[in-house]
Amino acid sequence: MKIYIIRHGDPDYEHDTLTPRGHAEAVALAEYLKQERLDTLFSSPLGRARVTASYTAQAVGLPVTIEPWTAELDGRCLDPSHYAAWNVHGHDVRTVDYLASQDDYQRIATLDASMVRQMETNVRENSDAFLARLGYVRQNGVYRCAPSTPNRRLALFCHGGFGLTWLSVLLELPLPLVWTGFFLPTSSVTQILFEERTPGIATPRCLTLGALPHLYRANQPSNTAGLMGNHD
Repeated sequence: MKIYIIRHGDPDYEHDTLTPRGHAEAVALAEYLKQERLDTLFSSPLGRARVTASYTAQAVGLPVTIEPWTAELDGRCLDPSHYAAWNVHGHDVRTVDYLASQDDYQRIATLDASMVRQMETNVRENSDAFLARLGYVRQNGVYRCAPSTPNRRLALFCHGGFGLTWLSVLLELPLPLVWTGFFLPTSSVTQILFEERTPGIATPRCLTLGALPHLYRANQPSNTAGLMGNHD
């Protein structure tokens, strides 16, 4: 199985839809995904994700199933910046104190540890239920699947914070380090392969992260909105 985790196009947050730039990104994305042999489409219930998904749905002739658990997460940093939790400063996370104990979120001064833990738990529990419906049951860090489980290609249209959090759950990586170590541009494509080297045992493996082949092909610039420092 291969999962395409797709962030929505450039957002108009006020109206929960896409900007003109976001619509152009979604059109280019749909053209790219036409060649990827997708068989199932899922989307967050939020408008910006659903609008992005609608272009691909029309291009490939598939319906979109709404997955409420994939809506953007809700949580803020404790410092005056009041950034979304997944935009926490890297230098607040990569401290000697936290890196010495990467499961102890209390060591990150600008994050509410209980909030981060609850976000992680919610995404993990919902991810487990979602993947079990597809025939993949998590067991001791890997996923058990029957030989008859279809080798599917599915796309899920979602959000930056949710996408990074789900990535940390699938790859079993410390969540704050994923938040500060990776970035998902608008309309970007992250591919996760459930690799079966042993029949019936699948391990998620990241093939691409935050990729923008559709924008390069359409001669559109990548979007750096959401990066808080130098990015030229």
